[in-house]
Amino acid sequence: MAKIYFCFYVLSLILLCYCEDKCTETLQKVEECRQKGYKVKRVEDCPVIAENSLSCRRETTCRKAVKTAVKECGYTCGEKDGAFRGVVANNVNKTVYIITPTYNRPTQLAELTIMAQSLKDVSNVLWLVVEQKMHTERVSQFLSKVSTPHLHLSSMGRVKEGNLCNGLRNEVLDFMRRYDYQYRDGVIHFANLNRVYAPQAFEEMRKVERVGIWPTERSWEQFRCKPFEFYPNQDGLRYPIDVGSIGFSSNALLDSDLSFDPDVSDVEGMSRMVAGLVKSQADLEIISCEGKFVWYLPFYSVKKDYGKDDAEEEKDSA
Repeated sequence: MAKIYFCFYVLSLILLCYCEDKCTETLQKVEECRQKGYKVKRVEDCPVIAENSLSCRRETTCRKAVKTAVKECGYTCGEKDGAFRGVVANNVNKTVYIITPTYNRPTQLAELTIMAQSLKDVSNVLWLVVEQKMHTERVSQFLSKVSTPHLHLSSMGRVKEGNLCNGLRNEVLDFMRRYDYQYRDGVIHFANLNRVYAPQAFEEMRKVERVGIWPTERSWEQFRCKPFEFYPNQDGLRYPIDVGSIGFSSNALLDSDLSFDPDVSDVEGMSRMVAGLVKSQADLEIISCEGKFVWYLPFYSVKKDYGKDDAEEEKDSA
């Protein structure tokens, strides 16, 4: 029996050494592929390499190297060297994830149209639109004509009360965390439909490393840079930042368990989110101090009969 245990021990050592050597070798191949311009991502449990103008033969070689690394040494070795976490060469390549909550109201399509126009010519962006109760035909038809890459989500009735926008934001964060391998190395921005964006805004967002801020014109919440401070002072809020003025690293936010409290305002929800990701005000990245590329322009309530079809749809989705 002792001989059997000894043989098993020796065999384990041999396998361990083999795997370590194999791991080092394959990770070196992965690094070579990365240096040639490939980007390594996790897709479900299998990392793949996105094509980047290299030949099919070389692409196949790189794919095999990554799969071998997973097979021989698993994620532990790979993640230690950062091989499977994704590589972004510069800010230009960062994907911007725009999360927009929406619910049935007379100005809904007008607001969605303005946002769609802002995103129309922006590259490397994904628009995640989330409805309160279900996928309405009105929003589905609208999004079918939008050229910007987008996802149409809904809470399926889970968000019923409180600050609906905060609840809907949580729905999208839960979705992104379930498939977090698809949303690495980007920037998340929560875009309410009562903000108007110049195309430049989304390029500025790509500069965010962890938590970045910029001004929103006409909003109540503002900040100045010299000295850096928020104004007007809002009691109890550590970071009173307008929802249109902040971007988060997708890695930092999705790797956390932070969520929005549906019982607080947008600004307080953002303040708590920021507090969970930075240690102090000094950790905030000031993307711009005086940039004018986001405006707070709310639609005012319109009391008007907006058509039988719209009224019936609102009744159905209520």
